[in-house]
Amino acid sequence: MAENANQVVSNEDKVPFSKKLAYAAGGPVDILGVWVMVSIAYQVFNFELKMPPTYVAIILMSLRLWDGVMDPLMGWISDNFRSKWGRRRPFILVGAILAGLTYPLIWWFPTDMSQEGIMFWVIGFGIIFYTCFTVWAMPYQSMLMEMTPDYNERTRVAEIRGYFQTLAGFFNGWVWWLSMLPIFFIDGEASPVNGMRYISLIIAVVILVLGVLPAIFVKERYYESDLIQNQKQVKLLDSLRETFSNKPFIILCGLTLFFLLGTSIFDSYGRYVGTYYVLGGDWNEGAKFAGYGTFVYTGFSFLFIPLFRRLSEKIGKPKVLMISMTIVVVAVTTTWWTFTPDNPWLMLLNTAFIGAGYAGLWLMIPSMQVDVVDYDELQTGERREGSFASIFSWVLKFSFVIGFMISGPVIEMTGFDANLDGAQAEGVYDIMRIGFLVIPITSLLIAILLLRKFPITSEKAAEIRVQLEERRGKV
Repeated sequence: MAENANQVVSNEDKVPFSKKLAYAAGGPVDILGVWVMVSIAYQVFNFELKMPPTYVAIILMSLRLWDGVMDPLMGWISDNFRSKWGRRRPFILVGAILAGLTYPLIWWFPTDMSQEGIMFWVIGFGIIFYTCFTVWAMPYQSMLMEMTPDYNERTRVAEIRGYFQTLAGFFNGWVWWLSMLPIFFIDGEASPVNGMRYISLIIAVVILVLGVLPAIFVKERYYESDLIQNQKQVKLLDSLRETFSNKPFIILCGLTLFFLLGTSIFDSYGRYVGTYYVLGGDWNEGAKFAGYGTFVYTGFSFLFIPLFRRLSEKIGKPKVLMISMTIVVVAVTTTWWTFTPDNPWLMLLNTAFIGAGYAGLWLMIPSMQVDVVDYDELQTGERREGSFASIFSWVLKFSFVIGFMISGPVIEMTGFDANLDGAQAEGVYDIMRIGFLVIPITSLLIAILLLRKFPITSEKAAEIRVQLEERRGKV
């Protein structure tokens, strides 16, 4: 088929805007439930509580390892669940309520505990929360794959969700600054630890309110088809085996792993290089610049999301993703000149590039993942959205956290000492800046090489859809 064959979405394939909106409303829950912890962990546990960076890495990694158990299990359960309300909606409703109720428990630890005691508290209650969160998240992410069979309409659904997630990311970017507001001071001093206690209550309310909307208002399009109704239950190990034998999916996971690994190291190092090297160890300035960067990031994301969506309908999703990755490589490469104490404002230039690059990533990756599920159905005759969503979700979170886990010990290896604030030993900043440049670029280039191997173009996706509909009819 011609490249432009899919540029017009038929009426029967369109998702009503109200349904797109209801589904997209859950996007902030996905962001806040996972990434607030990732973005604030070092500031709370290392900067303020002086916990070794390796301890912080253990916290983050432990929770992701737990996800590695729960995500595939929940994806498999929702794939095989049957009810008059659908496969996903009951879990989305219950999961949102449980996740909202358990999220604050992570942050309300006694501050007089030992560092080891706080670490185990956060891990323990984090496991409880992320178990409940997974009950919501895996069915929610799977639902995207069942909303339309159209190649481009999938991207349009992801576009609306992208706007909501970007707004949640805006909040996330300011959360460090918010946690140090005077209202949260202890003995006249800023305390992100105390601030996060009360911010966690706000996040819990958002999870409760927005998390239930997809369950109430979004219909599972594929669920009522004969394909799902007649599909036999798939054993967990068989499902995992089939998932990992899907070549396009493995390529997509691999490129995502290396891309996010590189950017998470970039972000983690950026906190330290920006706060201590560029700003002299001034937390307040670091928090403000994180907030300023959030304005820039959000603005460029909102600008590039619709541009990339339109461009994907002309040149295809993989090519747009390649453009996005290249923009991020430029962002990392220029840090040697833009992260300078002489002009701290230049750091925002890198943030602009990151905002543009991430807009393409978070728009293309979910939509390409749905195309992979169609490819799998052609190979296996089964719709296993939950299995793919769960494995991919874990890859996303694992990619970020392995980056943070690597960053913690590597930062210690540079000789950095949080107790010295801006007065670090000679040579420490030079080593940190080199790692800030070399490690992310290496990881990003591997991701770009993997993307070149991804086989599902717009023409290929159109061929797959024709073959599927000839075999089992339209859905």
